[in-house]
Order: sequence, then structure tokens, then C-alpha cells
Amino acid sequence: SSGINAEYGGKGRGVFSTRHFERKEFIVEYSGTLISYEEAKKREAEYVKEPEKYGCYMYYFVFKNKKYCVDGTAEDGSYGRLLNHSKNGNVESKLVNVNSKPVLVLVAKQDIQPQTELCYDYGERSKEIIDSHPWLNQ
Repeated sequence: SSGINAEYGGKGRGVFSTRHFERKEFIVEYSGTLISYEEAKKREAEYVKEPEKYGCYMYYFVFKNKKYCVDGTAEDGSYGRLLNHSKNGNVESKLVNVNSKPVLVLVAKQDIQPQTELCYDYGERSKEIIDSHPWLNQ
């Protein structure tokens, strides 16, 4: 991925810009396995049993009136799955239709300078999940 790099910092791994990005510019795809909502819930139930092993890299969305998920749990060298959360993120997700299949991409929400951590709002609002992951309030 051109213009970004994964680094370790205060929040564990994160993704940082290595060059300037203009507002609305494509940054990276949120890649993983495209699965149904039902399959995602089954996998999530397994992942929750061993959070230290798996973490949470499930991205849920609706495409053509059907619920889907991109499961980015597998370590595959991609960077999209490593962006951290911030309620005031500088990146936003966009759903793109590619050959009638949904593709999640992350684009700059504003101009971004080099050496800036890239973050977006995960959209999690469940009190139970936020209580167990208080950093989601940031």
C-alpha cells in the first residue's frame, strides 16, 4: 500500500501516512474474506472465546439490501484492518460496487499530513461492547 505504513505505538499497531493525502483520496482497501452476516456471527462467537489470539477485525455493512461482513481477522499483510478507532477520525469508509460485489475502501476525510496516524470511527455504540473496550469512547 503506497503512502502508508504499519507501526507499533501507544494503541498497539496502527497505520500512519508516509505522504500527504488529499481529502477524499483513496488510502487503502479494508480487505479480508467477504462473508454473510450469519457466517460472521458464527465466526465472531468463536473469536470471542480467544480474544488474545484473534482480536476483532469484523466489518459489518449492508449492500443491495443484504447484510455482509468483511472478516479481516487473518494476518494477511494488509493495512486496512489495522487502522485504529477514533470518534474524530481522519479517514472514512466507503462502499464501492466492483463487478456487483461490495468492496470496502478507506478514504481521507480531510487533508492528511505525512507521519499522521490514520483512524476512523468504527461506529460501535453498544454499551456492553464499549464497557468492555473503553477506548471506543475516544
